[in-house]
Amino acid sequence: MKSKNEMGKIIQKARLSNSAQMAAVRAGKLARSRVRSLEVDFLVDTGAAMLCLPPKEIEALGLRKLHKRDVVTANGLVKRGVYEPVRIEIMDREADLNVMEVPTGTPPLLGYLPLEALDLYPNTKDRKLEGNPKYDGKMVMDLL
Repeated sequence: MKSKNEMGKIIQKARLSNSAQMAAVRAGKLARSRVRSLEVDFLVDTGAAMLCLPPKEIEALGLRKLHKRDVVTANGLVKRGVYEPVRIEIMDREADLNVMEVPTGTPPLLGYLPLEALDLYPNTKDRKLEGNPKYDGKMVMDLL
């Protein structure tokens, strides 16, 4: 039986790569072996908007800060850095998304925008992400 603290909690492993470096590989300007990549265990958080990483992971991926944005947190309104995009790969899906910095000690968060971009849905009962049930788990994007 799951403890109360773990009920519905979803941890999802994902592969992240520096999107700018991936573009350089496609242009023939960088060897694939030089692309900064890492695997991350994300806490799925549908209350968060973006893909959020602590400073250590941002630095490991070699991302540059684009700007700061006001964000609402449990502690009120604060400014957080927004960084260059990463390529995120989960299951057979991928997307390029900007990264928001969270404080050291905060787990990496997978918010609702990455979930939408990847067409993934949280199954809190089984504590996992699943493909869109409307389309038998296949990735289908809305253009309406």
